[in-house]
Amino acid sequence: MMSIWMSAKALAKLVIMGGQVEGLDVLRNRKHMFQMSRSVTLCLALSVLAWPVLAKQPVVSGSAYAVDGDTLVIKHRHVRLFGIDAFEHDQTCGRFRCGVEATSALRGLIEGQIITCRQQDHDQYGRMVAICKLPSGLDLGAEMVRRGLAVDYRSFTLDYMDEETDARAHKRGAWARGFQSLVQYRREHPR
Repeated sequence: MMSIWMSAKALAKLVIMGGQVEGLDVLRNRKHMFQMSRSVTLCLALSVLAWPVLAKQPVVSGSAYAVDGDTLVIKHRHVRLFGIDAFEHDQTCGRFRCGVEATSALRGLIEGQIITCRQQDHDQYGRMVAICKLPSGLDLGAEMVRRGLAVDYRSFTLDYMDEETDARAHKRGAWARGFQSLVQYRREHPR
């Protein structure tokens, strides 16, 4: 039954092509070329869409020093920790100097360590925004939030929400004293 159907289909194509046998081969080749060009187009489109993911993210590595609770300098390059917002240097949380403590904690974490930062973005000041880790693999941003000295920067990511929830539940750092939102603090204390 299948061969009859195939014969009928082939005969219909021959009739359409005006009885030219080689016309059937051309039609098959056109169909094959169309399928190939469609596949190539799809591959190119996927490559363009995947480029940001496949492209190697810039990495900076070396000894560092902390400027504040969410910014460090490696090889003369300012790096902002991705996904967190640390307390401003002059900010207090009740009687607790949470801004000074945030800077001090980051300094303690990175002291004598080789820090590796993988770029995620650039900020409005041209600084690299990166996920930075210690040689042990400890994510500096996650640790600052876990200690209650920074919050998850919800405008950009929710990556550190678990650490923030844990810090709040265990009243670590500023969560033990209460604090003014960093956005509000910056509005009231412009630099």
